[in-house]
Amino acid sequence: MLPHKPRRVLITGVSNPLGAEVARRLAPQVPHLFGCDVDDPLSALEEMDFVHADTRLSVIGKLVRQLRIDTVVHLAVMVDSSHDYRSIHETDVIGTMNVLVGCAAPSSPVRRLVVKSSQAVYGAGPNDPSFFSEEMVNWEKPASGITRDLLETEQLVSEFALRTDTCGVTVLRLGFRVSEDTSLARYLCLPVVPVFTGFDPRLQLLHEDDAAEAIVRATVGDHPGAFNVAGDGVVLLSQAIDIMGGRAAPILPPYGRWFSRFGLKLLARVDLPAYLADVIAFGSVMDCSRLVSEFAWKPAYSSRQTMDALALGKDMEQIEAPSPPQEYELQVYLQQRRRRALIPIRGGVARKAGGAD
Repeated sequence: MLPHKPRRVLITGVSNPLGAEVARRLAPQVPHLFGCDVDDPLSALEEMDFVHADTRLSVIGKLVRQLRIDTVVHLAVMVDSSHDYRSIHETDVIGTMNVLVGCAAPSSPVRRLVVKSSQAVYGAGPNDPSFFSEEMVNWEKPASGITRDLLETEQLVSEFALRTDTCGVTVLRLGFRVSEDTSLARYLCLPVVPVFTGFDPRLQLLHEDDAAEAIVRATVGDHPGAFNVAGDGVVLLSQAIDIMGGRAAPILPPYGRWFSRFGLKLLARVDLPAYLADVIAFGSVMDCSRLVSEFAWKPAYSSRQTMDALALGKDMEQIEAPSPPQEYELQVYLQQRRRRALIPIRGGVARKAGGAD
């Protein structure tokens, strides 16, 4: 398959902060950028055409064909979300299935697909290896919740890649992120942090800036396959708590993590997903050497620096705050006016709006 240069790129899940940042970085690099989501984006990006579309509906395939999309960046995969489990499952599994059907249709022009996954696909347990390499995904391992959905999602993508030799497929297993809106960050920011008695797991983290950069590089580059993406090194849970100025309280029993999660939600008002409860008990670390070798790049922030950035509130790339509704509508209006700078006149000739005859 000849190298593919993306020209018409569609980003799903563009309304979340990561999707918005990926769109902002891709805009200067591709001629035509489109975004879709069920909600409005954080702000109107002049270089991007936005479409209200839900990946859980089969209309996504029609969108891909009508817009003649050659590259799909599928970020509408929920990992750490406040939505109910049914919505998460439908978005992750059914949504990905619809995207794949749209990319696989005989009339589909798609030649590259980038899919967001997560370190959570490996799960976390007492018998885990020191490092997870990309080949260590256990498709037969009993799993529940997000881990099960990610396994099912990645299996669908893997089968698509085997069937569709005209489309290069990249899967990015992003490490755990600790921006302020993540469950892990809210947990670590508690003044008194309940931890499992007798456990001090290793945490491997990924800065938001590096997550966006990895997705952009996968989009404009040619890197088929699955890649672990996380910062160098690890921090112990006790170190992370110290960095945030909190105090560890070993009050959670090492058994019955469902009960412990319920206690955290009731007492500390932190709703910790099941996979994160396993992570703060057993830890999870990935081998990212394949990323470094294939991309000739590695995340700029180590796991320790990612924690420091959270503590200091000095993220290098600040995600733009959502615009007030009136401001967003104004941005859209001005964007549309700029795009109508050339208007048709009789005879099929065009002139600039407001210009001389």
